[in-house]
Amino acid sequence: MVKHMRTCLYFMLLLSVAAHAQIIERDALEGLTAECQSQRQEHIAPLREQAIEDCVSKRRWEQSRCESHFRTYGERHGTGTPAGMFWDLPVCEKAIAAERHFKMNPRSQTYTP
Repeated sequence: MVKHMRTCLYFMLLLSVAAHAQIIERDALEGLTAECQSQRQEHIAPLREQAIEDCVSKRRWEQSRCESHFRTYGERHGTGTPAGMFWDLPVCEKAIAAERHFKMNPRSQTYTP
């Protein structure tokens, strides 16, 4: 009886874990990456706007010059610089992990985080 209960609990646990796992298909990676970029931009936009406002008020540059200077704010700026902001968002972490998986496993059609 105890062994049977343990087996039932084990399978319930497995089903619970499987229900929470989200399978990412290779075809869905592009959409996941786009969602990541969209969420990143939502977080970066107000910071970029503040940087432009500070540029105009503190540096006393023209608005257009500040906008041009900060157009890539929050993004990677070349070799040896930080990778950019907000890559740690959950959707971005999933997209990065799935992309890495598919590059390492070219024949795989699914990824389970």
